[in-house]
Amino acid sequence: MNKRRNTIYGTLLLACCFAAQSAWGQKVFRDITVSADKPHADHINLDRHATDKDIMVKFSFDEAANQLTVSMISNRMLFVFWDDVRYKPMTKGRTIRPELLPYFVTYDKKDKFRFSKLFKSSLPQPRKKYVFYRWLEYDKIQPVPQDYAMVNDYITQTFEIPKKGTEAVIQLRDVMLMDDVSKHPNKRKYEISFGVDLDIFYRVKIERNPCFGLDEDMQSAQAALDGIRKSYSNLKKKFGRNANVSEDGKAVFEELKETLLKQFPRRESKTECPELQAILDDYNTYTDSIARMDVKVTFDANAAKGMLGQGINERQLLSRARQIDTAVSRWLISNDQIERRDIILNIEDIIKSVNAAVTQQGVYTAEQRQALSVFREAERYFRNNCSR
Repeated sequence: MNKRRNTIYGTLLLACCFAAQSAWGQKVFRDITVSADKPHADHINLDRHATDKDIMVKFSFDEAANQLTVSMISNRMLFVFWDDVRYKPMTKGRTIRPELLPYFVTYDKKDKFRFSKLFKSSLPQPRKKYVFYRWLEYDKIQPVPQDYAMVNDYITQTFEIPKKGTEAVIQLRDVMLMDDVSKHPNKRKYEISFGVDLDIFYRVKIERNPCFGLDEDMQSAQAALDGIRKSYSNLKKKFGRNANVSEDGKAVFEELKETLLKQFPRRESKTECPELQAILDDYNTYTDSIARMDVKVTFDANAAKGMLGQGINERQLLSRARQIDTAVSRWLISNDQIERRDIILNIEDIIKSVNAAVTQQGVYTAEQRQALSVFREAERYFRNNCSR
């Protein structure tokens, strides 16, 4: 009776094992998306009739390394083959001989590995010709070489992605569960008790960050935007929009405007990075605004020149104002501290000489007062923007 009961029990277990394998007998296709910030994890039940045969498959994308990693973990010990392997001659009876695997694998020479009786019985005949599939197949990616071991806490494979690709195909094949059945701590014995050909195809879409690797470009673009924003604000404060100035004042304005347009030319480049493109668009908006700025001439200083025949020369005042504006522009774009100091000292000398001339020669005409006003505005521009 006991012998019959054991026979029936063994037959039922064998039937369950076949049922588990046949349940995965059809190809399964799954579309997934991964990015550097969002890996994809998939829960797989190897045997729908059991609760202790689950695995977790994780797909991770490392954009800095341009690599895709497939990892597989379970609360049970996992075993896979890293190449297609025929049952014979790798196996003698139920014993697995690691040294006969078609790839090099690390293991302790004292350890023993075998298939369980039930698992061996579930393999189709002729058993010696049965081929175990490599656990993972792939397309559009290249595997990174790694060491293989018989005993693993988890299974993982990393791939290089050629030409910054955005697609890959991963196929999961034979996955087995292995148990530690050791009776002596110094002699480890491992037994493969369950296995299944998953035959799952993952069509992987890789989402890349369009701004990745553009940190320096964004910093440079932001610095240019900050610079042109400040220069535009100063120009607008100094002259305003459609301001009324003299001929010499207009000449100063045109010279400053030309200097700024040369210093901050339009940037016509396009980028898929939205943050960088927004900075470039703002920068070009300021460039266009400077290009459209203009002033109006309200009087001719040359016509009024010499009405009283005395006082300071207004042309010299305007010339000194232009010198200050030009020097300030050089100071704003210079990173050389020595050059910046020399520019400030030179401007201070100009201001001192003009103040002395005004004291000695006086200001009498409207043209002279206008010229002195332009100079004082240039002086204020210098005081507000330059520091030692």
